[in-house]
Amino acid sequence: MKALVTGACGFVGRYLVDELVSFNWDVAATDILDAPPPAGVTIPGEGTRTLPPPAASGGSSYRRCDLTDPVSAAALVEETSPDAVFHLAAQSSAGRSFDDPFGTIRTNLFGTLGLLEALRRSPRGRKTVFLSVSSSEEYGRRPREEMPLREESRIEPVSPYAVSKAAQGMLALQYGTCHGLPVIVTRSFGHTGPGQSDMFVLPAFARRCARVRLGLDEPVVRTGNIDVERDFLDVRDVVRAYRLLVESGSRGRVFNVCSGTGLQLRDALDILLARIPGDVQVETDPALLRPVDVPVMIGSNERLRAAIDWEPSIGRGRMLADLADWWERREAADG
Repeated sequence: MKALVTGACGFVGRYLVDELVSFNWDVAATDILDAPPPAGVTIPGEGTRTLPPPAASGGSSYRRCDLTDPVSAAALVEETSPDAVFHLAAQSSAGRSFDDPFGTIRTNLFGTLGLLEALRRSPRGRKTVFLSVSSSEEYGRRPREEMPLREESRIEPVSPYAVSKAAQGMLALQYGTCHGLPVIVTRSFGHTGPGQSDMFVLPAFARRCARVRLGLDEPVVRTGNIDVERDFLDVRDVVRAYRLLVESGSRGRVFNVCSGTGLQLRDALDILLARIPGDVQVETDPALLRPVDVPVMIGSNERLRAAIDWEPSIGRGRMLADLADWWERREAADG
């Protein structure tokens, strides 16, 4: 089986390429970068192995492509002729989308449209499974009594990012309905792991705690709103779900990819702070607060588990420990 993985140089993309190659997929990786980054994301607890770059020999190759250019997207599909497209390429930060709504919409929606049109116009493309990775942010602000959220729950996006992802998922499903493309849409809840940018909340906590533990910063950790509750998975469980959905999941459906349980950010921070000897002060930084925040977001994974042989294999404790270990090694190396 041959896969095209978009956004392959990103955090999740590199784990997904590694997952697919490990299961004997032939992977064509693509991203906006001129060349893939070198290997370097060390995975703790797995023989301390390191993720190869997306263009590593033995199962994957790399091509640069700007998916918002429909001519380039069509050439990519024609050249790679995939059995499945794993569409991860995105501007992936809800917070950043408030600062750059135009760029977010352009990347997330028009990039998806370029791929779908390329598949629609290709005779072989109509048989290519298209996995569109969307987001739980689409659900928006929902009361606690509605948790866990199911795929049938209303979507009420409250950020430009969430709007772009809702539109992306609906566009993919429309191409499935109207043009017969075998489409799968995920609404993926929070996920993290070694190598994730500190632009996101858990690695931001892990980095700040690492710097305090190593004596590089004063014993103060500044945060945004830590009273929100989120549903988090380890990235290794997420990419396994993506692979299994494409291999055996139902077409034309939306799947929550989530743990089914909530984790309050305050509790996650406390777990990371417990690694630091002595007292550490926690302060709220107004610059880290979003214009609109979602107080609680917990999903149901019943549909996913009914469709594929999957359940989370990495618990919250290991997820946070692996993340903290990675940031401590990186900050120690950077000095």
